[in-house]
Amino acid sequence: MTGRLPMGWRLPALGALGLALTAALHALWLPGYLWLTTLSDGQAKRHPFVDLHDILLAGQCWRHGVNVYAPSACLGGGVFNYAPALLRLAWLPIGTSDTLAGGLLFCAAYFLALRLLPVSQGRFWPLAAGCFSTSAFYALEQANLDVLVFALCLLGVWAQRRSLPVRLAGYGLFAACAAAKFYPAGILVLGLRERRVVLLALGGAGLVAGLVVLAPLWHGVVAALGAIPSGTPFRATFGRIDLARGMVMLGWLPVPPGLGRAGMAGLVSWAMAAAALGLAARGRAGWAALLARLPEPERLLLVAAGAAYGLCFLAAQNVEYRELFLLPALPGLLRLGHKALAGAILLLLWEAAGRDLIGGITPYTYHPGPALTAFWLVREGASWWVFTALAGLTGAFAARETMRLRRG
Repeated sequence: MTGRLPMGWRLPALGALGLALTAALHALWLPGYLWLTTLSDGQAKRHPFVDLHDILLAGQCWRHGVNVYAPSACLGGGVFNYAPALLRLAWLPIGTSDTLAGGLLFCAAYFLALRLLPVSQGRFWPLAAGCFSTSAFYALEQANLDVLVFALCLLGVWAQRRSLPVRLAGYGLFAACAAAKFYPAGILVLGLRERRVVLLALGGAGLVAGLVVLAPLWHGVVAALGAIPSGTPFRATFGRIDLARGMVMLGWLPVPPGLGRAGMAGLVSWAMAAAALGLAARGRAGWAALLARLPEPERLLLVAAGAAYGLCFLAAQNVEYRELFLLPALPGLLRLGHKALAGAILLLLWEAAGRDLIGGITPYTYHPGPALTAFWLVREGASWWVFTALAGLTGAFAARETMRLRRG
């Protein structure tokens, strides 16, 4: 089917085909669909788009005066762990009955956003493997908000190659996404490409927006950050904390009296992060040389991927569907011929399949066997390598643009 389409439309076409096949599976053979939904996190989901349903439900509860950041019967005993700005969408005439339509719109937004990824004949299938990985399926099947954030951020990166008014609209998209999910704020690093006066204006606008929009919502922001879930590092997650937490759980790290398991894991993980960032900074000249070899579209996407993924990695434990933000790095890495790093990204995007093959499909794993432990170590090694490399590339970009601004 894709061979008859222009290259840029082949990824969206594959996505539409996959959506149609998945819908048919749900309608004609529900057991097969349930098995498919277990591949990402071990839990079968009878109905699609659950995450979007929960967001819409939280909006309805908030509209009726419920404190959605505390457990309530309205949310089935759960809590809302998104930014409070998102709750203001409850003022719109939408509710849980719109879950199906909204989920399909999320899928359409994702497929159309793939049109913005540079693709060529020789690099099509590796990119397609990432775009339709188990991590991507997890995000789409849940209709997680990260899908829409991903699509809007890609549109914002595309805008950075246009006129100043369009670029400013792109920064607005990054800011809006950051208001909902925090981590897209990292992509604002692309603003360093602007002239000094434009950058100062952007900073001033951001400060005003923060005071006017975020300040009144500050208590909700703190509550949302405190409600971010965190758990076992041996399942569908990634982040700075996972390796150290797993080592503590496996008894590989001694826990000094008074520090506690959580404190030990946090201390070790931050030390590892500092070391990784130090390695990234030492190789700045090499990273800068790699960036210089890339055309502007691939370079901007690579930096955006590094900024978003790096902030996610450092800030918290993340569910694997947020690894969608590794996808923009693939076109640049494939063009550079950096197959090893691109392969590590694909490993992370397909990690759930390997975990299921080795450890079996289970919803939670607290005591992995030897084989699953070995696979987990490989996954963590790949995750830290990708983080270090992307941090180096993003840091090289920021250093070059900062130097340009100083020279004025």
